[in-house]
Amino acid sequence: MTAPTQAEPKPSELVLRDLELRDIEQVAEFEAAIARRSFADEAVTDLAHYRKKLGKLVKYGGDWTKVAERDGVIVGWAWVAPRQNFITGDDYADFRSFYVDGQRAGSAASVMLLRAVLAHATAAGYTRIVGRTATSNEAMRALYRLAGFEEKHVVYELEIGGVGRDLG
Repeated sequence: MTAPTQAEPKPSELVLRDLELRDIEQVAEFEAAIARRSFADEAVTDLAHYRKKLGKLVKYGGDWTKVAERDGVIVGWAWVAPRQNFITGDDYADFRSFYVDGQRAGSAASVMLLRAVLAHATAAGYTRIVGRTATSNEAMRALYRLAGFEEKHVVYELEIGGVGRDLG
């Protein structure tokens, strides 16, 4: 007969709340991590840049900004800005940023935070959500696909002065 094993402690629930000044340092680090993942050598990783941008978000409000916490630790964040199509007048959501620390947040945290984004967009009456990510950011691309987003535009770049294709 073996002794009963103790159950592993259940992780606490993920809590969503508004972005606050006290969160700026951690969220700035998330933004730099997103940049590194998406833009590699061209990434803007200057934390002062992100602190300034996030400080304005908190100060002026107007955008939907949430942090996800587990046990008092920020493990993710999302940012959605309202936009209006200047031709049709339709109100839509600009999905500006999204980050979840999978190691600290757990596997379901990305889906939970994305559901909150979608619920916000629905409640706000937006006609659509527009999001962007680098082609190299497969994690975000997979999350977009999971939610039913469709790829609409692709941007191409050519370094001028670099090695290009001879069109002649």
